[in-house]
Amino acid sequence: MKKNYLLGMALMASLSFNSCDKEVVYVQDGNGVESVADGAQIITLQVENGGDGLATRAGRPLYSAEAKQDIQNVKLWICDNTGKKVVYVKEISNWNTDGSTVYTTGGHGRQTTIELKGADKLAAGAYKIYAVGYSNSSAYTLTNVTNVTKESAFNENMVLPCSTAGEEIFAGQMELTVEKGKGFKEPVVLNRQVAGAFAYVKDIPFMEGAKYLKLVASAQNQSLVLGNFNSFDLTGNGSGNANVKYVVNGTNGKSGSETYVISTIDLNKWFTAIKDEDGDNLIDAGENWKNPCRPSSSPAAGTYPTFQKGSAFGGEFVIPFAHVDGKQTLTLQLTKENGDSLRSWKVNLGSTDVQLNQAITYWNSNWDSTITDTSANTYSLVRNHLYGIGTRMNDEADPEQPGVDPDPDPENPNDKPESLNNKQELVLKVNDNWEVIHGMELD
Repeated sequence: MKKNYLLGMALMASLSFNSCDKEVVYVQDGNGVESVADGAQIITLQVENGGDGLATRAGRPLYSAEAKQDIQNVKLWICDNTGKKVVYVKEISNWNTDGSTVYTTGGHGRQTTIELKGADKLAAGAYKIYAVGYSNSSAYTLTNVTNVTKESAFNENMVLPCSTAGEEIFAGQMELTVEKGKGFKEPVVLNRQVAGAFAYVKDIPFMEGAKYLKLVASAQNQSLVLGNFNSFDLTGNGSGNANVKYVVNGTNGKSGSETYVISTIDLNKWFTAIKDEDGDNLIDAGENWKNPCRPSSSPAAGTYPTFQKGSAFGGEFVIPFAHVDGKQTLTLQLTKENGDSLRSWKVNLGSTDVQLNQAITYWNSNWDSTITDTSANTYSLVRNHLYGIGTRMNDEADPEQPGVDPDPDPENPNDKPESLNNKQELVLKVNDNWEVIHGMELD
């Protein structure tokens, strides 16, 4: 996935957002730091292109590691040097329609320019700038975002309760020094604030009564914390660099020992019947397979995701959570309709994954706490990292053939579902431009 950017800022800089690649949002004009002779104060907000029109709920669905986003609103605050008092607010709605225009400098996406004039111009001094990009009818309780107005107090560690597993949202900050009589440009990057997890599989075992494939986790956080931002323009989708951060910005953990289902694949939506007529102990594919995302009408190519024939896919954005000692973090389960498990696979990080042995910062009423993942079985799901079983880099299985669900041969290294036939271990790949791509294994 490539990151998304929200760029901006001439007055004060630029902001940038991101999404299903590295999903980063930037505020920047793409030209770097630059003096403005007449002291003009301009902010250019830029968000990378995204959106496929398929969302049936708030936010966009997760279909791959592709870098994209589909936010509709961006809100920006400029605070005094303490970062507590708001001195300027700007809200932009209809971002993807008439709220912005296309840009191609320093990335690609949509942008808008804000010029501070008259009473809105900033006096010389130090400031802190914050921005959040979010969806209409969001699953988050956004009062801590929408209710912050000029002159009100500002809390950079906003806590947003969520009614679902998670939803894509972007945020970031920058510090700004205004010199008397001078203007300037400087980037502010808004990165994706959630993790993502998906299962892209094929060769599904046939078992009597099989109905669902479920990706389940050892923990669940129910609120997101906007803070401790990684406001860097990460280059490359999932490639990682010196600015990669490992942060668990979730809180309000679900109590009890109940497993948390991240995503559920209904096999009846992918196969016309759950059967094994050829006797190979696998659910029949071939003419028995169907793409559940293909509209029943005559859809335009490229307006819906395609998948390798015979595969099944399920994925969701996830509020980050820390690992639970002694518990398998992710498990893939084949279940009956009533939830009874017929078979399961442990989902592990690769033994050489870059996340192992990293100090991971997590929210514990402040950002002073750390945890370390030392086991490939018990690991955290961290912010702006994508954890995937199988390889799926784009919403289109083959971007050069939009609207075509390809046969498995020849194999495409960028779109390769994981076989569940005779496997005891799943491989996860974590992609952050998403910042880093982690390879996972099925056990």
